[in-house]
Amino acid sequence: MRLRGGEKVLVRVPSWLGDAVMSEPAIRALHQWQESNSAGGSLTLAGPAALLSLLEGAAPGARLVPLESADRGAFRAWRGHDVALLLTGSFRSAWMAARAGIPERVGWSRDARGFLLTSSMTPARECGRTPLSLGRRGGSRRWLPRYFGSTCNELLAHIGLPVRETRPRLHATAQARALVAGRLQREGLAPGEPFLAINAGGRADSAKAIPTKLWVDALREFGRAAEAVIVIVAGPGEEERAEQLGAALERSIVLSRPVLNLAEELALFEEARVVLTGDTGPRHLAVACGARLVALLGPTDPRHTGDFLTNTRVLRRVVSCGPCHLERCPLGGPDHQTCLTGLDPSAIAAAALELFCLPPSTPAN
Repeated sequence: MRLRGGEKVLVRVPSWLGDAVMSEPAIRALHQWQESNSAGGSLTLAGPAALLSLLEGAAPGARLVPLESADRGAFRAWRGHDVALLLTGSFRSAWMAARAGIPERVGWSRDARGFLLTSSMTPARECGRTPLSLGRRGGSRRWLPRYFGSTCNELLAHIGLPVRETRPRLHATAQARALVAGRLQREGLAPGEPFLAINAGGRADSAKAIPTKLWVDALREFGRAAEAVIVIVAGPGEEERAEQLGAALERSIVLSRPVLNLAEELALFEEARVVLTGDTGPRHLAVACGARLVALLGPTDPRHTGDFLTNTRVLRRVVSCGPCHLERCPLGGPDHQTCLTGLDPSAIAAAALELFCLPPSTPAN
């Protein structure tokens, strides 16, 4: 199918933070196209409420339909649309669009849902030799690891709408900026004082969670070279990890009770001189607001996030067992989580120091 103009389009927003941020250019392009089209039409965004509020700026005036996983009747709010653009790979999203009676359903043909789609693309697969700089060869016929935003943009091109501005762009609200500024001042940070922001979060036993000792060793070395306040954040349920890190560091501020919401975290990253994080959702918030970033990659394939690396230093260790993308590391003893524990704290400190010492307006190429 091809968009002609005048359609009522529903976009199923990805459910993961990083994927939602990477889909922002596609959503923005669709909104701009509809705004410039004389035939009118409408745009609806459906997905988790927190992510919809984050993406609202990409499509001002769009109708927002929060979607909770337990809501079995959510498909009713999808009725009355002409096109469903599914930026998820799940069977459930295609089933909901079909059950809602949306005549045109566009998405990726995978996970046995192709028969529910009226227009689809099949993602590329990978097999063969070990890719350059990776420790492990791909499994038989696995989906090709790619930057998720590129696949979203290709899906729009598939229906006749090119995405010309492909970098995700998010801006904090004035309210979020004021709330974060006030909270930092109450914690003793002077207005305009430079600071590092550390995303210390991670689910319990997650293979992607950065070990606290690695952060401590790297940040103590950084502190010996530069005077800077370290502001530590984490997500819901990750407060203890953030507080353990804060207790081990001097000149640290821990914003954990309550944790920042996504809008506030975005505002914090806008103001930070440098952001340090693992390869998790907050990394993409930092990229989208143009922050200088040091990203530590553990079990994730760097090709998933290999675009828009200006202002970013990516540190990873090549290991024979990775990238595995496992939620929990199955190895024990000294090999446990070695893709992260084997990183050099001095290299992390050096990368942070390099970015921190640049003048505020200078991009890190």
